[in-house]
Amino acid sequence: MYILGITAPISWNNAAALIQDGNVIAAAEEERFNRVKHAPRTPPIEAIKFCLDFAKIDLSQVDTIAVGFKSPLAYLPISQWTELRRGSVPNAIAQFGAVAEYAILLQKLKRQLAQIYGEIPPTLKWEFIPHHIAHAASAYYVSGFDKANIISLDGNGEDDCGLLAYGQPSGIDPIHKLSLSDSIGELFGTCTDILGFRKHSDEGKTMGLAAFGSPQYLKDVVNFKNGAFTLKKGYANELWKEFGPRRPQEEALNERHKDLAASVQSVTEQVGVHLAQGLKNKTKSANFCLAGGVALNCDMNAQILLKGVAENIFVQPAAHDAGTALGAAYEVYVRRGGRSNFVMDHASWGPEYTNEEIEHVLRESKLEYTHHRNIEEVAAESLKNAKILGWFQGRMEWGPRALGNRSILANPAIPQMKEKVNREVKHRENWRPFAPAILAEEVKNYADGAYPSPFMLLFFHVFKEKQKDLAAGIHIDGTARVQSVTEKANPTFYRLLQEMQKKTGVPSVVNTSFNDRGEPIVMSPRHAVRTFFATGLDELFIGNYRIVKPASAK
Repeated sequence: MYILGITAPISWNNAAALIQDGNVIAAAEEERFNRVKHAPRTPPIEAIKFCLDFAKIDLSQVDTIAVGFKSPLAYLPISQWTELRRGSVPNAIAQFGAVAEYAILLQKLKRQLAQIYGEIPPTLKWEFIPHHIAHAASAYYVSGFDKANIISLDGNGEDDCGLLAYGQPSGIDPIHKLSLSDSIGELFGTCTDILGFRKHSDEGKTMGLAAFGSPQYLKDVVNFKNGAFTLKKGYANELWKEFGPRRPQEEALNERHKDLAASVQSVTEQVGVHLAQGLKNKTKSANFCLAGGVALNCDMNAQILLKGVAENIFVQPAAHDAGTALGAAYEVYVRRGGRSNFVMDHASWGPEYTNEEIEHVLRESKLEYTHHRNIEEVAAESLKNAKILGWFQGRMEWGPRALGNRSILANPAIPQMKEKVNREVKHRENWRPFAPAILAEEVKNYADGAYPSPFMLLFFHVFKEKQKDLAAGIHIDGTARVQSVTEKANPTFYRLLQEMQKKTGVPSVVNTSFNDRGEPIVMSPRHAVRTFFATGLDELFIGNYRIVKPASAK
């Protein structure tokens, strides 16, 4: 039985995911196809088409389309009542427009499906799963845990901003729903906006900036109680009054900005640990599954682990709203009596391209290239010689992190690589950190408290004597957002790291996403070639082909 999950098209990070009998077949985000960052309020038609094409099926073979949000009719009274409880009659009235847009986007999606597949089969079912149930399902049902605590946190769902739950084979049992007025995602987004970054997009910048400051502020914004918390009423207005107006892009970051970032990061970590401890006290389980946009905060995730609350932790790699597509599909599957034995140990669920397809693009682009059977050895030699590489292999990653298939790579032992990649390739702030990808069996030799981190969603303190080996992948505070790489999950990337160990003695590369500033990660060979020539990359390794940028193009 095929179940197709989609993100509700009123969301950001729209996506589609296809499962068959409890196994993931394909998953991808719409932004990679339409090249609009986050693909906000966009029906994920291209992602759907990819999933079905990859499985070699059409819409008639899909049993159900599962949506990671309540239906428009169910959402309208919820949204209006939420605004009325806040005391805002105008906002309650405005919800008619917002819900109407949701309904219109769903109808647009149905028309697009009918145009592509002839008609929508009358047997096709549509099921709408509450937003945070979908988030929770996206993590728990692919975690491999028999039973686990679940924490889902983001900016907002229907009338909530998070869910605490307990997962077991029979289903997900909600324990506590977090009110919209207590949205840690919204608090983090507000601070991100004040700092001059893009809300709903640049929260990672705020997390990175936090290491440069100290938590001087927001000490009274959170009230913790009995495994839950509330936020101070009116905190947003107070923040804007104290720290506003929004920092202009051209204005340098000052100590006050850095301290605000450190403060909201500290509050977020405290919230995560407090919620986790409360769940553990209630369920007696030390297994944790995390989802929702806030779960992309690797420092918060790590604190839950490093402070001894969690013994085992799984974070959904597409923790943002894209993940609700996968979670909605799994929730429908389990409600129908299915049981998931699937374990998501890698995130490579998107499109892939053969060497023949790649070579066609290279020939058409009139590029000079060479073919190499052992592409990993050749790439490692280039990295040893201080080259910055575009690395395009296998199936595209699911989620916002490039994990060795659509990556930009550099030698971590060359400290200057951090500034060079930021300035010449990524065209972004020079303080932004990168992540080291390390052979999984070697992580314990570099990171204190090492734990499997396949999705780059945990940070670790790097041993002082090893920091020189990972200099370009370490943040100012001596931490690193490690990606642990196994041969099973990614054999090609694993072989590259083995070659790096042979040639340099360090089983690691600096790994960041293959994209220019403000753009989605590349998906296709054409995207890779364009980004290669639009940035300061030295060489492109795509399939079994190597392209060296001519000196005149540098």
